[in-house]
Amino acid sequence: MITDQATALRRPTQLSARQPEATGLTLDQVFATIAQHHPTRIAVQDGWSQLTYGQTDRQATQLAAALVQGGVQLGDPLFVHCENHRHALVAQLAVLKAGGVCVPTPRAPYEGGLPAAARQISARAVLCSRSTYDKDVGSIPSLALDDPATWRRIASAAPEPTLPRSAPEAAAYLLLGGDTSPTAHGRLIDHRSWLRSAADRSRRIGSEPQTVTIDEPPMSPAALAAMWWAFSRAGTLHTAPWQSDGQWPLTGGPDSAAVLTPADYAHHLATEPTDLPPQGSAVNPAAVVLIGGPCSRDIIARHFRARPGTRLWAEFAPADGSVPWTAQELLAGDANRPSTLDVGGPVPPVLLRVLGPAGETLPRHRHGELVAIGPSRLSEDVHRSGWYGHWTPENTLDLTGRQRPPGGAV
Repeated sequence: MITDQATALRRPTQLSARQPEATGLTLDQVFATIAQHHPTRIAVQDGWSQLTYGQTDRQATQLAAALVQGGVQLGDPLFVHCENHRHALVAQLAVLKAGGVCVPTPRAPYEGGLPAAARQISARAVLCSRSTYDKDVGSIPSLALDDPATWRRIASAAPEPTLPRSAPEAAAYLLLGGDTSPTAHGRLIDHRSWLRSAADRSRRIGSEPQTVTIDEPPMSPAALAAMWWAFSRAGTLHTAPWQSDGQWPLTGGPDSAAVLTPADYAHHLATEPTDLPPQGSAVNPAAVVLIGGPCSRDIIARHFRARPGTRLWAEFAPADGSVPWTAQELLAGDANRPSTLDVGGPVPPVLLRVLGPAGETLPRHRHGELVAIGPSRLSEDVHRSGWYGHWTPENTLDLTGRQRPPGGAV
C-alpha cells in the first residue's frame, strides 16, 4: 500500500512553473485545471488519508454553490478554521470559487480570539471542524466540514452557474496579525501574488519536487506557501507521514522539498539522532526551504553537517511569512561569513527600503528599518518588518535584529 501511494505521489507533472502566472489564472482555476486533466492525482496526503484533485474540486464546487446561494458576495471575508489540511483545502477553494476572501484564524495573540476577529472584519461565515467550532462567534454562521449533516445540506444546493467568480487581481487571502486596533486590518494578498511567489520559488530552486512536505497546522503561513507551491506544480502536499516519524518533514524522499520555519528547523537539527540516513538515501529531501524569519549561521553549519547534499534555501518573509521579501541559496561556506543574519536579495516585484527614524530612505551601509513596498506602490502597500539592518555592497541585506540601533540610524 505504501508503495502504491508513493508511486502516486511521484507522477510527473505536465504544468510549467510559468504557466499559471503567464495565463492570468486564479488559484482555484489552476487547481481546477489540474483536476480536469488529472482527476486521480493526489492533492493532499495526510497520514493514511488522502484527497485527489478531482475529489477536492468537486467538493469545493458544491460548497461554493451553497455559499453563493447562502448570500456570500464578492469580496466577503470568510474564516477558515479547520482541524486538518483536507477540510481546510476544500474550504479555501470553495471561498475562492465563490469570489470571497480566505481569512486564516489569527495565530498571534489576538484579544478576544476568533469572535473578536470575526466581528472586526465583518466575516460572512466561519468554515470549521466540529473540534474547532466556536460558539462565541454569535450570529456569524459556522459550517463544520467534518459533520455529515453539513454535507447533506450542501448536496441539496442547486448547481451555481456563476462559478467560479474569482479574478486574478482580486484578493485571495486576508492575513491578520495580533493587533486589534481599529486600523489593523491585516494584509490582503491577491491571486497573482501567490502564483508569482510559487513560480519564482520553482525558478530559484531549479527543480520540480513532486511532493512538498510540511509539519505545520492548516492555514499557517508556511503551510499556505507550501500548499500553493505544490499545487502550482500539479504536485502533492504531504502533511503527515504514514507512520510515526520524529524527523518528518525531512524524510519525504529525494523527489520532495521540505518547507519549515527557521525555528522549527533549528529544533530538528538540535534534536536529530547522530545516525542519520546517508545523503542520497531514499528519505532525504532534495531541498529544504526555510520560510519566515532569517536563517542563522548555526543553522547553516548544522544543516551541511547533517545533509551535505541537500540544497538549503531561505526566504525572509516578516510581514506574514507567506510571500517572501528576499531569498537566497545558502552554501556550506556561508556558515563562516562575518554577518550574522544576511537575508539575501529582494524578490521582485516587492521593493525594499531601509528607512531612518523620520521615514527617510537611507544610503547603503547606514542602519534603519527594513520596509517593503508592494506592486501597486500605494500607501496601503507599505509594510514595516520590525527588523533593522543595512544594504551590503552585494545588494543583499544584513540584519542587526529587531531593535533600533542606539541613536537611530548610523
